[in-house]
Amino acid sequence: MIRLAANGTPELFELLYTHDLPLDYIKCPLSPDSRREVLRARHYLPVLLHGWGPPGYSLTMPEIPEPGLLCELAGLSGTPFVSAHLDYLPGRDGELSPEALLGRVASSASRLRALTGKEVLLENLPWYAWKSRPRYTTDPAFIAQALECSGSDLLLDLAHARVAAWNRGEEVRDYLAALPLGRVREVHVSGPRLEPEGLRDRHRSLSEEDYRLLEWVMPRLPRLEVLTLEYMGSRPGGEAGGPEVWLEQIERLERVREAQMRAA
Repeated sequence: MIRLAANGTPELFELLYTHDLPLDYIKCPLSPDSRREVLRARHYLPVLLHGWGPPGYSLTMPEIPEPGLLCELAGLSGTPFVSAHLDYLPGRDGELSPEALLGRVASSASRLRALTGKEVLLENLPWYAWKSRPRYTTDPAFIAQALECSGSDLLLDLAHARVAAWNRGEEVRDYLAALPLGRVREVHVSGPRLEPEGLRDRHRSLSEEDYRLLEWVMPRLPRLEVLTLEYMGSRPGGEAGGPEVWLEQIERLERVREAQMRAA
């Protein structure tokens, strides 16, 4: 059974008042106000716990932020697992070798499981040549090593994969095929955008290219449990959205989900 989730934004909550949406979970975006957001979302549906403290938490950081809040929300949310970014910024997290970084990922995942009693998913990140995130952290082999040493599974963010492949100069389907797709439990989808600097992760509405990539990869994900729309809605300086944009994407993702389950 593949379940459907969407970002818990104010626009989504407005829709939940007036529409019977085919959602199984609400995903709370990373936020410093996680308790309030989880409480609000929990009035409607179980919550996918992807953040519980300061935005930007990664398993490569030396400490788990707000462990008490994490324990509280793990129980309150009804989340089937907890997930965190597989990110590494040397200027923020300290200089580490790839081997030391993997050791920290393993240690952090173990502590997350002990704190929450939940399984842990690691999320792939994008890569930009002009930022300090090392290129190797988006290598499929490194991601596979991180899963293996930490005993975790993969949260595959397709927008992140598109951005990483574009900036690495690789064809996105080749890049995806090299990832440990058999370990994917959740997929995030949202629309990146091509800007003067290159392809950027922007959490905009899905394009036809995004849908085609999703339809290509889903048959290759034998353990997929949750498909999550990470659209952030209309924002200042962004595209004009509205209820119709949310509804079109949710309804189309529901059709993709149903088609995949029929084919399985």
